[in-house]
Amino acid sequence: MAERLRGGSSRAVRPAVDGHRILLVLVALLALGVAVGAVALWPDGPSLVSNRNADPTKVVGATLTKVTTVPCRREEQALKNATCADVEARRADNGQVVRLPASDLTGDTFRAGQRVRLAVLEQPGQPPFYSIQDIARGRPMLLLAALFVGAVVAFGRWQGVRSLVGLALSFVVIVGFIVPSILAGHSPLSVGLVGAMAIMIVSLYLSHGTGRKTTAAVVGTALALGLTALLSAVFVSAATLTGIASDDAQSANFELGGISLRGLLLAGIVIGGLGVLDDVTTSQASLVFELHRANPAARTADLVRGALAVGRDHVAATVNTLFLAYAGASLPLLVLFVTLNEPLGTVVTTEVVAVEVVRTLCGSVGLIAAVPLTTLLAAMLVREEEPAAAAGRAPEAAGVQPWPAAVAEPEDTAGEAAEPPAPPWHAGRSAWTLASGLGRDEIGLAWSRALEQFGPALSHATVGVVGSGWLTNLDELPAAIQQAAAELERLADAEPAATTWYRRRPGPDDTAHLDLRQPRHLELVRAYGPYSLDTAVYAQGDPDPVLQTGVDGTGGLPRVTLRLDEQEAERLAVALDQAGLRSPLVPTRTQTRARRRHR
Repeated sequence: MAERLRGGSSRAVRPAVDGHRILLVLVALLALGVAVGAVALWPDGPSLVSNRNADPTKVVGATLTKVTTVPCRREEQALKNATCADVEARRADNGQVVRLPASDLTGDTFRAGQRVRLAVLEQPGQPPFYSIQDIARGRPMLLLAALFVGAVVAFGRWQGVRSLVGLALSFVVIVGFIVPSILAGHSPLSVGLVGAMAIMIVSLYLSHGTGRKTTAAVVGTALALGLTALLSAVFVSAATLTGIASDDAQSANFELGGISLRGLLLAGIVIGGLGVLDDVTTSQASLVFELHRANPAARTADLVRGALAVGRDHVAATVNTLFLAYAGASLPLLVLFVTLNEPLGTVVTTEVVAVEVVRTLCGSVGLIAAVPLTTLLAAMLVREEEPAAAAGRAPEAAGVQPWPAAVAEPEDTAGEAAEPPAPPWHAGRSAWTLASGLGRDEIGLAWSRALEQFGPALSHATVGVVGSGWLTNLDELPAAIQQAAAELERLADAEPAATTWYRRRPGPDDTAHLDLRQPRHLELVRAYGPYSLDTAVYAQGDPDPVLQTGVDGTGGLPRVTLRLDEQEAERLAVALDQAGLRSPLVPTRTQTRARRRHR
């Protein structure tokens, strides 16, 4: 019988484990494809940069020593707020002080002591020509970066450190592979897709570990990212977007030539979409696992339904975030269109706006698809988390004493089956009861909250299903409880080996033996347990019930007894208080030492 039980347990666990293995195989194939793509697209050929003519201009650092406002020339007064100045600057490379004119477009940009970058054009036979190319912003940006790193590490701790390493690796992939490979003449879309997949796999596993939750997020992100790339390719082509609407694209085309601007647009959509997708998929996978931990008895359909309810809110907020991000980046352009008094239809269909519309909508469709995909994958994997852990250890290690195979019951001198010696009582718990005066629904609510407090520590239970006095009138109970009672009665009538895995001694046929690692069995105990006068719930490693009912209740209702340690009692009291039950726990004077055996 023990072999049959162990075999049955293995058969129950294997499909869940295989589900995770299947997804790991998919991730391995994806990683292999990324590696092959990276080798094929590696930037080892001539770069488009080599086609450029040598620029004689060089850039040097300098510090402004003097700024003198002067009248602007006629052509410099076109900008309303612009001011003109003669500035002196000391070069950082040789200490030379140079003088040059400058146009301050905002009116308050340049001041003495400011660090700038000077563009220097030196030609034979002519004096050097200086102009201010840009402001040196290294110090404030380094300060901001240090503040960001400190906040991430302070809040995320070790996981925050791993996420920062993932961020650094993402930067390395972009500047070390994606940009050089595009400059080498490879297809920007192919390069962007390979690079995005590499970033996704490395950063997610590095930041969140290699567990089932992360695997679900990785596969969900990959599927949604592939859909985003496909939609982008179709609609960029259908809308005849050339990719040359922006000044940056035109400058790249002028400076380099030979680069596919449409492909560059598609690669930007894919990489930008990844930044939103990995956030959504990770959140959805985490949500499913947390819902399962909060209620291990919840069915897969309930987990999916609850996670999707939150996912809809997340999608709605994120889609709006995408639109606002792109609108904010294009705000100067939108202001320009408004000043031109163009019709809305004309504005939306111009390429520079249509690019952002296609980018937003394709990314949003991929985002919407990512939520149900990741939720279903996570719900499939979450069921194997506890059974897989239990399958990897012997029953003794889980705190359960199995009934040895091929070993007869010990007999006493009278030839009757002797009761096995009582295991040592689990210290640290004291007995509590529910306060008198609670109604049927309040008892059921308190029972459910108590089960949630024990969570994965629960091991098995016995439930009396007939001849229980108050419960003989099942017609007075809600339909869900009546259904649970009928199912428990069928389990009690079934062969014991089909429902039990723990040590038991023969008992009457009116008792159902339940494995609380099985979600359906746990749900049956949750639904019917408090309404039976003979229910006992056990935790791993504890020979006595941690939760049981008895016949000495008041008002015809069962008496519920709990054995809790101090932390469990405190957590349960808070949970019951939040559920609207005020002070329902009453300590007893003596610790409960029930001598019920595992039936």
